[in-house]
Amino acid sequence: MIKFQLKKENPNIEILESLYIDLEELTDELRFSYQHLSKSVSNPRALTGINDTGEWVMSCCPMHAESRASFGISKEPPYHCNCFFCGYLGTIDALIENALDLDDGEGIKVLLSSYIIEEKQRTFDMVDFIENRRNKFMIPHLKESSLDAMKLSRSHDELLYQSGMNYMRSRGFDDRTLETYEICVDTATETLVFPQRTRTGQLRFVQKRKIGNSYHGAKFINEGSAIKKDIVFGLHFINKLRTTEHRIRRIRIVESPIDCMSNYQVGIPAVSINGRILFKNQVRELQLAGIEEVDLMLDNDKAGTKGMEDAAILLDRAGLIVNRVRYPSFPAPKDSNELLKASLLDKLETYNVNLIGSLFT
Repeated sequence: MIKFQLKKENPNIEILESLYIDLEELTDELRFSYQHLSKSVSNPRALTGINDTGEWVMSCCPMHAESRASFGISKEPPYHCNCFFCGYLGTIDALIENALDLDDGEGIKVLLSSYIIEEKQRTFDMVDFIENRRNKFMIPHLKESSLDAMKLSRSHDELLYQSGMNYMRSRGFDDRTLETYEICVDTATETLVFPQRTRTGQLRFVQKRKIGNSYHGAKFINEGSAIKKDIVFGLHFINKLRTTEHRIRRIRIVESPIDCMSNYQVGIPAVSINGRILFKNQVRELQLAGIEEVDLMLDNDKAGTKGMEDAAILLDRAGLIVNRVRYPSFPAPKDSNELLKASLLDKLETYNVNLIGSLFT
């Protein structure tokens, strides 16, 4: 069996020792990014089965296929990683590089940009460090020409293009909505394309979804920067209006781009956080776009409820008014798109979330 060895010198050890990281959140986020890589096909359970043992946060190893968690991240800085089966050793920045196929030195940049919860001790000026790093290492963006090429790929396979568009129409969208959100088909990868832009409109990455419900391998593929904690799908439209008389102050927050588009289809301003976890970076982007009130409407399941509980706390602390959208008890739809197809999405009640009591129970 191959044994991995810890690098003798890691210049980032001092940085790692000064940070507090929510390891369960980080592992969950890494799993989300990992599952979009082609290698996830041969190791689909990587970073799943998260379990806190007290000293380690355990999960299935991203370095080899397994079904029982044998990979641990130490809960003590500098967060050493150890697979008790294959022998992998390293620090958490090296884990990010190995798991996401990044170059040496990229792991610490992704960690500081996306996963830091707070400083454990102020051994150096973190704000100054991050700002200088960002000036030197700007978060990469995709060129608009790459999206243009996907749009133009229609000419190579019109039948596949129409198949993808018809699938989206079957989800309840008209051509106006599809054009607004720049939905297209990349015939080279046989996927639907959902452009993911920053608040100011820069193309950070594209999310690709296999067309229809019959496909092989991963359902979603991401192309572009893996740094996405500040990305809120659809927010750049709202941001454009923040200094106009049409400024939008209240929005719905949903999980997926399709759910965001579903609300737009019935005239409700909405954004997607691309999952069930709302991050502090995303809250800041909402504030910068002029949002004052949010209606939480994550998926109608256990994970979605937990996500709304956590999001409500973050949003309340940020000074926003927090409401929750009430799903109908019958039928029991799972998300905004199912409600759109049932013609119920614009007929729902909301109620204010009282964080002193618990309106989530």
